Amino acid sequence: MLKPMFSLVALLLIGGVCLFSPCASAAQLIGSINSEHVNVRMPAEREALGRDTIADLERCYGFMNRATGASLPKKILIQISWDTPEISCSYLHGSIQLGMRRAGSAEAMRTFLLHHAAREIARMGLLVLSQGAEREDTEFLFEGMVKLLVHEYEHSSRNLESAWAISKLLDQMQMLGLKVQRSWTEFSAGKRCLRSAAPGITFLTTFRELYGRDRPLKLFESLKKAGLNQSLVTAFKAPVSDLEETWLKSVREHDIADEITVSAEKAPELLQTELFPGAVQPGGALKLRLLFRDSAGNLLPEGVFVKDERSGRLMQAQAASEKEADYMVAVIPIEPNCAPGQYNYKVTVIDESGNLRNFTGTYKVTAP
Repeated sequence: MLKPMFSLVALLLIGGVCLFSPCASAAQLIGSINSEHVNVRMPAEREALGRDTIADLERCYGFMNRATGASLPKKILIQISWDTPEISCSYLHGSIQLGMRRAGSAEAMRTFLLHHAAREIARMGLLVLSQGAEREDTEFLFEGMVKLLVHEYEHSSRNLESAWAISKLLDQMQMLGLKVQRSWTEFSAGKRCLRSAAPGITFLTTFRELYGRDRPLKLFESLKKAGLNQSLVTAFKAPVSDLEETWLKSVREHDIADEITVSAEKAPELLQTELFPGAVQPGGALKLRLLFRDSAGNLLPEGVFVKDERSGRLMQAQAASEKEADYMVAVIPIEPNCAPGQYNYKVTVIDESGNLRNFTGTYKVTAP
């Protein structure tokens, strides 16, 4: 009799441990919201946000499925967590991991969720279409196409006008071309931002305008069977060198406005410029320390370019040290044979929303 009683007590204890274990509690806290093609799983206490966005996610699924040749799975899973900033998708499992740690205020959460979910749904469609052909040499095409599709869905394609400005600046820095873009890690440092996506945006837009908006889909479809060069030839019926020349010509001839406004109240503003040293001698280097007003938190060093009007040299700004966390810096080298005098520089600023602003300043070179 004691043995059965002991077994019963043991089972009850085990059941109690399982019931009150962190895993069980976590499982109970996960809610699920469904539409015809989208299943959202998220913490139960956040379910109101899920219910508020599920109809938009279903509409996004419909748009992206049509835009990628009906390539999306019949049902996709979006798993949302506030414990991580990581965002990724698996086309093999039809699932998206959406980390909300960087979502910001409660008001911004809805916008953040819908925008980043749209990005990953678009990416999933392209990955299925190409059978996972997102590689080092094709990443720039995926980034460009994802941006194009998301902004089309959000009716915000005007935001991408600044991609032409970035491409033109990269071209002047000899950082635009298929050879450069094939080395995605070196070019982007693994960072997904407007600067990294700009070459793909302008490349794909060029051939959409020449051959029709659906022609790039043939490129992604070809990637599942062939490498980049052969896929380009198959999709656009021209040698790769001719395609590159056409693209670069399109970038160089594209007229860029001095100012592009997507959201005036969020556009970056240059508040302060400090020069070190105040006057520089030939053979030295001038450090510019730049402080911006960035109310939307939307400006990255990758979007700040400094041009020395004297030499024509164009430089990318860098994040400052931890002690100068609010600043960005750029260094203008002064050649040993530079004549003393006052010279001009221009700062071009492009935030992630596509706002573009130009600012000018002067510096002085003194005799040794």
